[in-house]
Amino acid sequence: MKSRQKRFILFVFLTGFLLSGVCVAQNGMEVDEDGILAYEDLFEGFVYYADQQKTGLKSVNIRFSSTLDSHQLGREIIKALIAGPSLPLLEPTWPRDAKINSFFITDDGKAYVDLYLEKEMIENMDTGSELLAIYSLVNSLTLNIPKIKMVKILIQGKDALTLAGHIDLEFFYQTNMMIVK
Repeated sequence: MKSRQKRFILFVFLTGFLLSGVCVAQNGMEVDEDGILAYEDLFEGFVYYADQQKTGLKSVNIRFSSTLDSHQLGREIIKALIAGPSLPLLEPTWPRDAKINSFFITDDGKAYVDLYLEKEMIENMDTGSELLAIYSLVNSLTLNIPKIKMVKILIQGKDALTLAGHIDLEFFYQTNMMIVK
């Protein structure tokens, strides 16, 4: 009889112990503000925004899930650029109302970024602002995603001659660190 009681107590103890472990494991899988599971490995990427004087680009470390493939990471980088910097000493390079129509990477390392931009969103851009916008996008993609060697920007699904009338968009752009401070 005592043997049965000991087994029953041991059973209750082990069951309680196991259940408390399950609860702890479930509580440990909290999701942070970016929707990333707390235990998930993170990749620290660099996203480029304009400095306060809008004369160059500054890099900002942003954490992305390391489980993202190149395509998903590219979309997240573009979203971060459109959202703008969280640091007060930096300026956004793209209008917050811009939208990603599509993004894809070819096998030979060419990335195509198709953005939805209304004319009013970019009408106040001067040559310097256009250059910063282009290279914030190009540098952020090419320096974080090894597969991407060059970037082509499309507007509303079409080849655009320029972004806002100043800088030619007919060609692919490659990394330019000369614009980074």
